[in-house]
Amino acid sequence: MKKLPTIGALALALFWASACSGSGAAPNDPSASPRDKDVPVTKVSSQKVPVYIEATGTVQPDLDGGARILSPVAGAVSRIFVRIGDGVREGQPLIAVRSPEISDAYASYLSATSQVQQAERIYRLNEKLLDVGAVTRNDFLTSEASYEQLKASAEGLRRKLDLYGVAPADGFTDEMVLKSPIDGCAADISVHIGDRFEASASLAYVLSPDKIVIVANLYDTDIGKIRAGENVTFTTDVAPGAVFGGRVSYVSGAEDPDAKTVRTFIRLTRRQDLFRQNMFLKIKILESEQMMPVVSKTCLLYKDGQFFVFVRRNGTFERQAVTLLHEVSETQVAVSGLRDGDEIATSAIDLERS
Repeated sequence: MKKLPTIGALALALFWASACSGSGAAPNDPSASPRDKDVPVTKVSSQKVPVYIEATGTVQPDLDGGARILSPVAGAVSRIFVRIGDGVREGQPLIAVRSPEISDAYASYLSATSQVQQAERIYRLNEKLLDVGAVTRNDFLTSEASYEQLKASAEGLRRKLDLYGVAPADGFTDEMVLKSPIDGCAADISVHIGDRFEASASLAYVLSPDKIVIVANLYDTDIGKIRAGENVTFTTDVAPGAVFGGRVSYVSGAEDPDAKTVRTFIRLTRRQDLFRQNMFLKIKILESEQMMPVVSKTCLLYKDGQFFVFVRRNGTFERQAVTLLHEVSETQVAVSGLRDGDEIATSAIDLERS
């Protein structure tokens, strides 16, 4: 199990405390210590200790919570109304483009409406002439079919102009204004004025500020402990004491060759309001809870690169090596090498000095 960085700091502190003890030299027998019934002791007990996976991370926009701005026609950029980072509202203009397809559609619509008007006049006239027997019924039905067909064609062209955001009543144009479909911010603008593009090209991206994802950089030794689709619980340094829940949506298939980390994407399921885009985080992801012996830090003695406790057996204190596993709190650590019920000196340094 991976030791936390704070254990190294604890070792250094205990080392200096021992070094400054003056006459506190260890007995010739490194395993023995004085008999003293008055030395305060505490009994070792095991408790559930959370085991964490540590990582750094960032808060990034969730691409599934945004909108890609596409142009339905090929053309060129004529105007850009916003800058990257600007807040936008639904329906707000973002980018204007010019395209011959728009002018062609407008011209076709005007031509179609003119033909509809002419076909309607012929149809109405034949309707009256049919009543007096001046035209055959077949001529009347032909004019009616022509009128309905031209009317449907004109309606299709009008809807095409609606798609382009062009109102026929505003007059001839070859320009279309692309608008934001959601409230959010302009996260990306990939074109400049004058740039040409093909139909369905992505020109910009609008993201909702409420839709974010935590990108955790997991070390390759930990990546097998988390899988896509799993629910996770984690804490961060930006909100001490707060516990967050999320779901792993994606684990990158590529490793950063320099940092030896793998990008893991976590979508928040609660407490999303405390995070802001581009925020840097130190993350502790709960891996499991394990029963471990937990002792106070004052029970530990650091000497010759190793941690010890004084265990009382038959009235005599014996120095016993232990291994630090996890820091439980500011005052307690989980260790291995002890059993429940073992009696250990409450202050290892005081006993070492005696």
